[in-house]
Amino acid sequence: MITMSEKKNDNKFGEFIKAYRTKEKDMNLREFAKLTGISYSHLSKIERGEHVPSKTTISMFADALGLEKDKLLLLAGYVSENYSFELDNFLPRVNEEDENEDIKRKAAIIEKIIKEFPDANLMFNDLASFTADDMQDVYDYIKFKKSQKDKEE
Repeated sequence: MITMSEKKNDNKFGEFIKAYRTKEKDMNLREFAKLTGISYSHLSKIERGEHVPSKTTISMFADALGLEKDKLLLLAGYVSENYSFELDNFLPRVNEEDENEDIKRKAAIIEKIIKEFPDANLMFNDLASFTADDMQDVYDYIKFKKSQKDKEE
C-alpha cells in the first residue's frame, strides 16, 4: 500500500507546477485558478499529488504558465502528442558475435514485428526489458489482432 509520504515523493508534476507558479510567475493559487478556469480545490489537489491531471488540464497549465505542453505531458507521465515512439528506439541491436541465445531470439522476434507490422507503433517504455518469451507473446498478439482485423475487412 502506498502511503501519503511515498505518494508525495512521487509527485514531481505537482511539485514542479507549484514551484514554477509561485517562484517564476509569482502567482498564488487563486490567481492560477482564475487564469486556468480550474477550481482552486482541484488545482490544490493536483499540486499535492492527490489528483492526476488530464491531458486537457496539463494543456491549460502550459498555456497559463507559458510552458511547453509536451514537456509537461512527459513530466506528468503522459506520452507527448508530438512524439512518436518507434519500436526501434527502445530496443538494442544485436551483433552476430553475441553469444546470448535469449538476446538473439529476442532480436529476431523484434525484427519480425518491425518487418511484418511496420505500423505497429508500440507504446512500451520498458520493451527492451522484456524476455524473449514476452517478446514472442507481443508478436503473437499483434499477429492475432491483425488477422482478426483482416477478416473483418
